[in-house]
Amino acid sequence: MSATEDNICARGGCHFHVALVLVAGMALPTTHCGDACADYEWLRRGLDAMEPTPDVAALYTNLRGVADILDARTDPTEIGALIDA
Repeated sequence: MSATEDNICARGGCHFHVALVLVAGMALPTTHCGDACADYEWLRRGLDAMEPTPDVAALYTNLRGVADILDARTDPTEIGALIDA
């Protein structure tokens, strides 16, 4: 996925603006609002590359739960615990 012309996070379901990083003193946009969405996409792509098995299907279900938590944020830095202890 890529960021839209409005610079919205590339992770489907996220509505936050992309993060900016300093490169040679210039603020440049990334493709995600922060590390949480970027890591989510990295994990999703990893699962996409795996052979479909019941275990991989269970991992997709768990990843969907993480997406729900990310989608419920009111601030892109609001992460908190991903699992209840």
